[in-house]
Amino acid sequence: MKKNKQTQETTDIIIGGSIVANLSFTTYETGALEAQLTINAPQDFHNSEEAKNELNELISEAFEASKNKLATYEVPEK
Repeated sequence: MKKNKQTQETTDIIIGGSIVANLSFTTYETGALEAQLTINAPQDFHNSEEAKNELNELISEAFEASKNKLATYEVPEK
């Protein structure tokens, strides 16, 4: 059995001292990506350009992590 190594990251989006959202993602050595966004304070999150920009940066980081994992992945021979 081959194990599929993974990297997990969770980041809170904080606006005005409050956690308005968080993004958790897991990247696997195959390049697979799982992401979960939780918005804790919808009104504060949606009214904040800063929160939206931070989320965009975090999503970009998740995609880049997936791309980097895939770039180094070697398909096992049967």
